[in-house]
Amino acid sequence: MTKKSERTVLFLDLHVITQTFSPGIVGLPMNLSLSELLKKIVALRDAKDVNVIRGNGESKKEIYLADIKQDLNNDCWHLLINITDTSLADEVHRKIGGDKVTRKVNTKGSGVGTDFSSHLIIKSQNQGANTWLVLYEQSSSLPVKLISSFLNELFKRVGKANQDNFKIIHPRNTTDKKGNVKTIQTYCHCHFNGHISDQFKADLNNGSFKGVKLITGDFTRVVGYDSQKHTNVKEIEIPILVDKKAIAKSGGNMKWIDHLRSNEATDLGMQEIKISFKDEGNVSHTAEIDANTGHLMNSEKYVKKVRIDGFIEALTTSVEAIHKPIMSKMLELL
Repeated sequence: MTKKSERTVLFLDLHVITQTFSPGIVGLPMNLSLSELLKKIVALRDAKDVNVIRGNGESKKEIYLADIKQDLNNDCWHLLINITDTSLADEVHRKIGGDKVTRKVNTKGSGVGTDFSSHLIIKSQNQGANTWLVLYEQSSSLPVKLISSFLNELFKRVGKANQDNFKIIHPRNTTDKKGNVKTIQTYCHCHFNGHISDQFKADLNNGSFKGVKLITGDFTRVVGYDSQKHTNVKEIEIPILVDKKAIAKSGGNMKWIDHLRSNEATDLGMQEIKISFKDEGNVSHTAEIDANTGHLMNSEKYVKKVRIDGFIEALTTSVEAIHKPIMSKMLELL
C-alpha cells in the first residue's frame, strides 16, 4: 500500500546483455554505452512510442515512461515509470469519526484505472560486466520484474528503430551464397538483481541449509550440445554437498556461499546458486544468487532497502513528471 508520508528505496543492479533472434548465439558485445541506449529511449518517448498495454477487457493495464532525464552533475539518469491499472476496485473514502454521509465511492469509468509511479536512478558508470547501480522506488503495482519486462519491450523497439546501430557481423563469420559474411540484427535485454540485505545474511547465518544447487543456462561447455537439436534443454542443475565441517571452516553459511561462488561456480562457468534454507524460527526460504556478483536474482525479498520520509507535502500514488522531493532524497543515498 502506497503511503503519503514515506517511500522505500531498494538497491539493485541493472544487467544489460546483447541478444539476437538467431538461435544459439550468446556472449555478444554491447555496441552502445548505457547513456547512448537511454538517449535512444528518449527519442522513442519524443516519438510517443513508450506505452505498453498488457491484458484486456476489465483487467487492462498500461505501463508508460512518464519522464526521463540525464543528470550530468550526479553522473546518472532519472526515470519515472507509471502504470494505469483498470483491474483495481473503486476506492472508497470516509472521514474518520464521520457519519455515512462522509463515505464516498470514487467510481471510475470504462477504461479508467488507478495510476501509480516509480522513480529510478541509474548510475551512468559501468560497474563491470555490463552492470549498473540502480536505486528503485519500490511499488507493489510496479514490481522489479514488471519494470524489467517494460524496459525490455522498449529496448526491442529501440533496436527496431535503429537497426544500423544494432547490426553486427555474424560472430561465426557465416557467409551467404556470394561469399559475403552475413550480418545479424541484435537488441538489448536486461534484468535486475538486488543487493543482499543484512537481514538476509542474519537469517542465513543463523539458519540451516535444506539444499544448494549450481545452475546455468549457458551450454557452451557441454560436450555435444546442439542448440538446433536439443531445443528442450533449458538449464543444468548441479546439487552441492552441504558439509557442516566445510561451512564451519569457511566461517559460516554466508561465507561458505561466497567461497562456493568464487570457486566451484566460477570454475564450472555457472550462472547462479539456488539455495533453500530454514531460518532460526524454522521458516523456509529460497533465494537465487548471481554467481558473478553475489547479489539476489530477480527478487525484491531480502534486498537492501532504505526508507525515505520527512516530505513537506503529502505524496500521491503517482506523478506526471519526476518528483523533485522524492528524487532529491534518493540522490542522497548514492
